[in-house]
Amino acid sequence: MIANKNFKGFYKSILNSYSQIFFSDNKIFAIILLIVSFFDIWAGVSGLLAIVVTNLLGYGLGYNRISINKGSYGFNSLLVGLGTGLYFQPGIELFIVVFFASVLTFFISVALEGIIGKYGLPVLSVPFLLGMWVISLASIDFSTLGISERGIYKANELYLIGGSNLLDIYNWWNELEFIYSLKVYFLSLGAIFFQFNVLSGILISIGLLFYSRIAFSLSLLGFYTAFYFYQFIGADITELSYNYIGFNFILTSIALGGFYVIPSKYSYLWVVLLLPIVVLITISASKIFLPYNLSIYSLPFNIVVLVFLYSLKLRIKKGKGLSEVLVQQNSPERNLYFFKNASELFKELQYVPISLPFFGEWTVSQAHEGEYTHKAEWRHAWDFVIEDENQKQFKGKGDFVTDYYCYDKKVIAPADGVVQEIIDGVEDNVIGDVNVTQNWGNTIVIKHTEFLYTQLSHLKAGSIEVAKGDSIRKSQVLAVCGNSGRSPYPHVHFQIQATPFVGSETLDYPLSHYILKSGKEYKLQSFEKPNQANIISNIHNNELLKNALHFIPGQKLVFKHFENNKTEEINWEVKTDIYNNSYIHCTKTNSFAYFFNDGNIHYFKNFVGDRKSLLFNFYLAIFKLQTGFYKDMRIIDNVPVNQTFHGVLLILQDFLAPFHFFLKSKFSIQYGEFDDELSPSKIQLNSMVENYVFLKKLKTMDFSVDIDKKGIKKISFKENGQNKAECIRD
Repeated sequence: MIANKNFKGFYKSILNSYSQIFFSDNKIFAIILLIVSFFDIWAGVSGLLAIVVTNLLGYGLGYNRISINKGSYGFNSLLVGLGTGLYFQPGIELFIVVFFASVLTFFISVALEGIIGKYGLPVLSVPFLLGMWVISLASIDFSTLGISERGIYKANELYLIGGSNLLDIYNWWNELEFIYSLKVYFLSLGAIFFQFNVLSGILISIGLLFYSRIAFSLSLLGFYTAFYFYQFIGADITELSYNYIGFNFILTSIALGGFYVIPSKYSYLWVVLLLPIVVLITISASKIFLPYNLSIYSLPFNIVVLVFLYSLKLRIKKGKGLSEVLVQQNSPERNLYFFKNASELFKELQYVPISLPFFGEWTVSQAHEGEYTHKAEWRHAWDFVIEDENQKQFKGKGDFVTDYYCYDKKVIAPADGVVQEIIDGVEDNVIGDVNVTQNWGNTIVIKHTEFLYTQLSHLKAGSIEVAKGDSIRKSQVLAVCGNSGRSPYPHVHFQIQATPFVGSETLDYPLSHYILKSGKEYKLQSFEKPNQANIISNIHNNELLKNALHFIPGQKLVFKHFENNKTEEINWEVKTDIYNNSYIHCTKTNSFAYFFNDGNIHYFKNFVGDRKSLLFNFYLAIFKLQTGFYKDMRIIDNVPVNQTFHGVLLILQDFLAPFHFFLKSKFSIQYGEFDDELSPSKIQLNSMVENYVFLKKLKTMDFSVDIDKKGIKKISFKENGQNKAECIRD
């Protein structure tokens, strides 16, 4: 079992080493690239040898197997092996040089991963550059390693390999009439694998199109932007076909247009703006390296991509138009669909969740840009009070602080942190009076992370239950609401700031998940900023829902699945991966549903596997759900279209996705039946996924999930009103 697993990992590491050159993990694309690399037999053998040596070395020295299996180390050695195998005569000397070149390239990859990886930057093909330059310079003194003469008598070589038929095919390709620019495009693609012929480029372009429509379109955009810029500046455009350096433009375009940056009209625009810079670096670098008889290879690509990505990371304000890929999906399409439809996930990644600092329902008496205070650098703050059904904050005449509903109510920690500062001992004001000398009154400042603090003010004197330096947990009671400082009536002042001082300038920062009440309706708000007069509360968990969605690693779920008069047993297991991502694994279909649950919100992040499986339907059925019980609450979101569409429609959407979405999958869920509104012992969740094409509904999928005290009891689903299948807990 272990040996079989290790073999699969090693096999995957070899294939991914080929596809990683194009930022891909697609097996079919990898096989096409593997075949292309063997158009020159000895180059192909050398490249494969380089991968094997590198990956075995990585395994043997105990490096991260996931990185090895992804091809993260192997692809640079592959390029060095291909280049070395092409330029030198075959023989034992060649393979010994490839062996040691692979070892060198591997250690360069590891070292650079540690050096520039800490800045969140990719290594790209810098190890290949350094390794190949070392071999090129050192080979000047290699008296036993002859320069290859393969290609000089190409016709004879092909005839010896495949006879007249192979020679006829080769001549047919060479005699095909191509538009010059298109021929150079194919030559540039083939040159990435050290294959300088049109057929290689055509096969790679087909594989690229199969792997990613966005990457394919970007390859054309990048190449032709550079091609026409050569013409515009009057540079020698034949340099592209003679030196085969056009691949720099192709790889730069794919990397910055859709792999490391979310594909969009802005990323495409930046490709057009950056490619002339790649041209300038290409021309100038060629002049610098010419006296040393060195090729610049992929140097311009590496320089521009690394500099641009590093520059993006230094932005103070992240622009909406140009977004970095935070969770790499190894495909421009998946990167875009994941980003587009998993906005809550990206908010989780971008923000530290800050909750409301109280229990129960409170009203925003003053929001950002307040009517009375909350001005200038303190404009991003909230004041909270409690109101009755008549929007009154107090009982009776409200002459005393004790008349106010919020007075003496508990104030809680909005997130985990450390108490940074405390002010105490400021007495409550008489109603209507204010203390401008001790403006903030009794206050607690909490540090959550570097440059993220919260401040709670106007607390009751002597009620603070924590001390400076204490570590606190989210929802821990800190104090009670008072009327100290500049406070004419009892309320809680709450602000988020970047510095630890009382009264620091406020941040325009959202609150995480909370419930907004409007009349008798409730609405889930996620990473939003409450407005004036909003009635809001933290999510009050329902134990039934919380327990049912509390999936623990190692937990097993077994169902009897009924479909088309057939019954089978379905087994799921909850697991976590090395990156602490939680997922449900279906053993039968080898499918994976990745999920997130912070105790208040459950949502699925991704699905990989069989879309006909029960697990996929479960993924759709509870795509997003909060664990509180609010009658008639309806949650609406969007499912990634690449999960629910396929075929021609999805291919067309792939091409248009950076600019326009004509496909949409709308998700909605609400409570169905329950036996007791206050304390239900069973709940039914009813959800729906609707597929739209140009706003016209194409398909509807209905789901119901029954939950009892033991967890998920039953799952059933329909398609366009027709019963499809159901399963019951075994």
